[in-house]
Amino acid sequence: MKTIALADNMEESLALVPGKDLQEKFSRLVENTFVLHLRECEDYLFKYESKYGMDFTNFAELWEQGEIPDKHSHEVERDFMEWEGFAMERSSLLKALRNFKSKASS
Repeated sequence: MKTIALADNMEESLALVPGKDLQEKFSRLVENTFVLHLRECEDYLFKYESKYGMDFTNFAELWEQGEIPDKHSHEVERDFMEWEGFAMERSSLLKALRNFKSKASS
């Protein structure tokens, strides 16, 4: 376990965070940060899923098969790269959240 020092005003601000002690409060803040980033990521994924009418896995498969119209246009290539990045970020965030929750409950 590590020890950290908090400025007085920071400890006062933590009074607004649910939790019985500072460790629980920090755990909630970390978990909420993961959830917030996941929600942001999901919003971007939804944007592309709505635009193309499928999830990234299906889009990537059709991309590889040459079934995506204008796949080498700037817009579609940019969408592919951004969408892929958000899909990877979502996967990493979910893994990190599961790992954090399993260690926090231990």
